[in-house]
Amino acid sequence: MVRISTVFVGVLVLMGCASTPTREAFHTRLYQGAYDEVWLAALRALNDYPLKVSNKDAGKIQTETVNGPYNELLFAYPDPIELPERFRYSMRLNFAKLETERDGTAMVRIRLIKDLEKYQDFYAGWLAYDADGLEEKVLLYRIEHILQMERSLLKGSSTGDS
Repeated sequence: MVRISTVFVGVLVLMGCASTPTREAFHTRLYQGAYDEVWLAALRALNDYPLKVSNKDAGKIQTETVNGPYNELLFAYPDPIELPERFRYSMRLNFAKLETERDGTAMVRIRLIKDLEKYQDFYAGWLAYDADGLEEKVLLYRIEHILQMERSLLKGSSTGDS
């Protein structure tokens, strides 16, 4: 009887741990290219956000606080949000210069953090709220797309303007 109850408790503990989904606090992506090139692409991708901090030397960009759970200028959210005025957020981007060990190719790592808050009530105020990661993925993809477009334009102008 003791063995059965021990096994039952063990199964409950494992199921309890497995059922709680964990969300990443940040999203990271590596971009091949010079630091200045990736920095400018990130600024272009953030064109629809008011910026609070833009320090290239420190490798930090932070947006002002945006009302709502996501930026409506960036994309249309797939599901309707109940009471979007109860949300606000800001984005933080941290940049790091990297090089590959093999051939020394320049790389830049961008770590993107969305600080989402939800207004709970008068007493609790604004509390941290888990972001779904969709807007962060869209922004990181947008940076990659801008880099690809810039490179394509440079190739086209260097070969076709003779």
